[in-house]
Amino acid sequence: MAYILMIDDNPQSQRYIERIIRHRSSHEIAFAFTCDGAVEKMVERRPELIFLDLYIPGDGFVLFDNLRQHPATANIPIVVHTAIPLDPITQMRLDRMRTDGFIEFPIEASELNTIIVKALQRNSATVRPWSPPSV
Repeated sequence: MAYILMIDDNPQSQRYIERIIRHRSSHEIAFAFTCDGAVEKMVERRPELIFLDLYIPGDGFVLFDNLRQHPATANIPIVVHTAIPLDPITQMRLDRMRTDGFIEFPIEASELNTIIVKALQRNSATVRPWSPPSV
């Protein structure tokens, strides 16, 4: 069982992902609506997988970069998601990011499950001591 943190300000997206995860696994899922809220959740407990909406209050792109640069969070798999169609510039920016997957809503349950399994396998190979990021 893994601890998954979903960072998304849209309750419908949260419920959608939560239903799929709870139906297919026993993973624990927590939610944050903002970048600051996500950091607070990570201070409480290290997630083994992060779902990150690009368009959240506080800027999902900046949060992604900060998570990848901080030694405590650099190896946590991050699956980026959005319900907003990507324009060509955003797509190029996403292509340069070191993500562990990308979800564009709506997503099939089997596809989401495959992404979760692959990301968690990657995470189990890179386990490091946990010291939470500073707030």
